Amino acid sequence: MSEKVATEAGGRIYTSGSYRLGVHGPGSDIDTICVCPRHIYKEHFFGEFQDMLRAWPAVTEISAVPSAFVPVMKTVISGVEVDLLFARVNLAEAGDKLDIEKDEILRGVDDASQRSLNGPRVTDMILNLVPDVATFRTALRTIRLWAKRRGIYSNVLGFPGGVAWALLTARICQLYPTAAPATIVGKFFPIYYQWGWPQPVILKKIETGPSNMQHSVWNPKLDRRDMAHRMPVITPAYPSMCSTHNITASTMSIIKKEMLRAMQITDEIIKNPGSTWISLFERADFFSMYKTYVHVVASASTSEGIKDWSGMVESRIRTLVQDLENTDNIILAHPQVGGISNVFYCLSEEEQAVASQGEVPPELMNRKETDIEGKEGARKIWTKNFFIGLEIEKKPNGQGSRVLNLFYPSKRFCAACQGWEKYNEMEMSVILRPAKRSDLPPYCFPDGQPKSKKKTKRGQQNGTNDIGLGDASEEHSQGPSKRSKATPSDESSSISYPVTNETSNSSIAASPIPSTVPLPNGADPVPPSILNGNSNAALPLPPPGIENLPPLSATSLSGFATAANGVVHDGHSGKNTDGLVVLNGAPQTASS
Repeated sequence: MSEKVATEAGGRIYTSGSYRLGVHGPGSDIDTICVCPRHIYKEHFFGEFQDMLRAWPAVTEISAVPSAFVPVMKTVISGVEVDLLFARVNLAEAGDKLDIEKDEILRGVDDASQRSLNGPRVTDMILNLVPDVATFRTALRTIRLWAKRRGIYSNVLGFPGGVAWALLTARICQLYPTAAPATIVGKFFPIYYQWGWPQPVILKKIETGPSNMQHSVWNPKLDRRDMAHRMPVITPAYPSMCSTHNITASTMSIIKKEMLRAMQITDEIIKNPGSTWISLFERADFFSMYKTYVHVVASASTSEGIKDWSGMVESRIRTLVQDLENTDNIILAHPQVGGISNVFYCLSEEEQAVASQGEVPPELMNRKETDIEGKEGARKIWTKNFFIGLEIEKKPNGQGSRVLNLFYPSKRFCAACQGWEKYNEMEMSVILRPAKRSDLPPYCFPDGQPKSKKKTKRGQQNGTNDIGLGDASEEHSQGPSKRSKATPSDESSSISYPVTNETSNSSIAASPIPSTVPLPNGADPVPPSILNGNSNAALPLPPPGIENLPPLSATSLSGFATAANGVVHDGHSGKNTDGLVVLNGAPQTASS
């Protein structure tokens, strides 16, 4: 191809996400979509173009994930994080006349390109569908900050991501078109806490698109996968998709709990004009929420390797959470958003092996890079630590320690990670280890670990003392199975939420919307009692949630049992004095 033809073929760059919405802040990345004509393929983008970027001095970091659901090249350019996405349109030219807002742009494109193109298309449509863009942006900034501080902002881990929070905020703006940002925020939490999930949140009527296009549109009546979505929030641009398909039973319960907390705080703020919003944005203290955790450690021998490897491991955490939800005696599995990164300076291979296990001795924890300079055999190891908090069933009176068998979840998780196409067992590792809160690494508590409260005899009699992590031989004494949990009369495993009906109708200041007002563009109906702030009505209890999950099927058990055997041996007991650890199928005596 001549240079003239290549120049005429052109190409366009679009932004999306928070930057295009106008709600980005310091440290935010910029989602950028590179739209190319049909003679440019993904292999060119992730091949030659990536090589050109690596040769550019302004680019200091590049991490490419061409096999992702939305292929992306994560870069740092002049100190700014830029996520580069690729879209190939079925046109000979992609110049200045290209209009991506028209549905025809999706004709003949592959699914990956369609998802990339829908980034800016959805963003633009959101801005076009809200009645007041300035109010929407202020409210969305508030909701985003709240969600990040409370640890419920992560699509990859099963929480709503940036697009979902934007759609949820935009819907409230539609319902209250003349309201101030504070009112939008005040209405946001009670409406979604009381929402009739899985009723979808939509900004406009879902369109099927041109008859000659075959892109899949969200439709729970036709697609069983769509029917399984717990909290569907639907994108407005064709083809409409569920932006919250990753939400699990556990993360849904956590979101509902945070919605309730925020609803109570904003209710007090509006009733007491002199109060501040500080408490709404308090950071969630994840490591004080639970007594038992699962610690996932991804380690690599290079700084470049840990970025791709830890990202892949993080992408598998959500399925681990789902497997933990299906494990006996576990009510809820709460993934920590973000993880904790560390670099350890080791003097030997033995220290490197210890660091990769996640339980690091103080001398290694405190060692600096200058301490190993010039020493033979010294090396570095990079780790990314992910934690999952576990809410455990209370044991019935008179029963011994409960058993937490992590064999199947850990086996399947490690096999999935080690099946990655770029996995190199000589340079990468992943392990899971159970840990009591008192045994968590020091880096979980930058301000020092809080003192544990002594257990009272009354608490012990009520079966609230710490759970023991038992071995596989005790699987028949693990307490109620998932089938018994699903029995309506069994309330011991349910998650309780405080509900108050004493709030006045004036608790959230807003102009009520009459029930006769039609909602815009065929959007979803909302009960008038919620729209008008009728908080005297009894709040519905949270959905049945994880206590009603069905037992593992024979197919699931077979899938677990046939997983690859190459699971890294934990070698740690979690120091549980009242039981045995079963992690990878080998019981280990707990050390005191």
